[in-house]
Amino acid sequence: MNLFQKVAINTLVQGLGRVGVILATIITTAILTRSLGISGFGNYVFVTSFILLFTSISDWGTGMISIREAAKGKIEEEKIFGNALVFRLLLALVSFLLVNFLIRFLPQFKTLALATTIASILLFLHSLRTSCQIIFQTKLRFENIAITEVAISFSFLIFLVLALKSLTLYQVLLFLVFANFLGTILAFFLAQRLAKFEFSPDPRIIKKIFFEALPTGALLLIFSIYNRVDIIILQALKGSEPVGIYGLAYKVHDNLVLGAAYLANALFPILSRCADERRLGNRLALIYKKSFDVLFLAGIILVVLVYIFAPLIVAIVGGPQFFQSVLVLRILVFATFIAYFNHLTGYSLIALGKQKVSLIVAIIALVWNVSLNLIFIPRYSYLAAAAITIATEGLVLILTSVYLARKFNLKPSFSFPKTLVEIIKTRGKIF
Repeated sequence: MNLFQKVAINTLVQGLGRVGVILATIITTAILTRSLGISGFGNYVFVTSFILLFTSISDWGTGMISIREAAKGKIEEEKIFGNALVFRLLLALVSFLLVNFLIRFLPQFKTLALATTIASILLFLHSLRTSCQIIFQTKLRFENIAITEVAISFSFLIFLVLALKSLTLYQVLLFLVFANFLGTILAFFLAQRLAKFEFSPDPRIIKKIFFEALPTGALLLIFSIYNRVDIIILQALKGSEPVGIYGLAYKVHDNLVLGAAYLANALFPILSRCADERRLGNRLALIYKKSFDVLFLAGIILVVLVYIFAPLIVAIVGGPQFFQSVLVLRILVFATFIAYFNHLTGYSLIALGKQKVSLIVAIIALVWNVSLNLIFIPRYSYLAAAAITIATEGLVLILTSVYLARKFNLKPSFSFPKTLVEIIKTRGKIF
């Protein structure tokens, strides 16, 4: 099996798994929007978004660094996996304490303190499950990630259906926690069949993971903030209803972006090997260009379909009361298109060991995003948040693309028609 086929199969496996997740999510969201209403759904979106801000702390870039080091094969994999797991659980504890402090310290969010505390248990479960995903990704066994995600999504859906007549926000969050608990157990079972977690502390490995992950973790935290800060600002300045309208469209955007994330996940170990072997010329450049072409083709198709079918998507997922989400979704799909390329540039920078560059870009993007949101959300509400998402993704793409082109001569070829023909003719042997 050639390299592109391995990447394609792993991307396809994740994509197929995501189809199952999306089907469950559509039904789940339809239940939540109709049971909780616009404001109640807005509160759910706020709580889960607030928690997601802190998952980057419980990860702090250790996942990507661990995958990169394991892919190089210079340190025993099981030692990397075990030391990374312990380190990530400590970070999850820090995240848990920080979430519960902040939600009670900020007066405008105190009414959602108990709901947030329930949801904060997800931080530990996320850390455990993604530690297993380090093994799956290193071993290029992405079907296990898909199985776990599908199990969580359908478990959550089943719990909601069973309690459909009396759903409250607290019940919904408890069901979400329990579904993730079951998914975490499944992930550990699957991971142990591929590799073991060796828990003997190794100061050399911990030190390497810690210092390598410092800029990556800061990068993920900042990206997480600017991906969710618009919802926090909307909740603080406009209340739950605008968050519900914006949150529904953003949920669709979040799921659509995952197509690029799956391709980047499959490419990352390969990019890391190419970078480590100093094959920074034709090999890495070829993979970068072809991947850009594939993302461009997929992105164009996505924009056209979502723009046309936005009313239908919103009607199915949210119902007629969320009709205002249609325009938001049509705006956000252009941010989705740009985000496809940002996954490629971002993962390429980390594979090349340029986390600090990514961190600088992320800081610039965060300042840009927060400033624009604070200026325009008070006047234009969720429409401003959607437009600013496009502007932020565009800024990141420009900065990262220029750096990769100048420093490593990694440039998009814009030869996507040729790549499409090549994929068809060679049955995927384009790398």
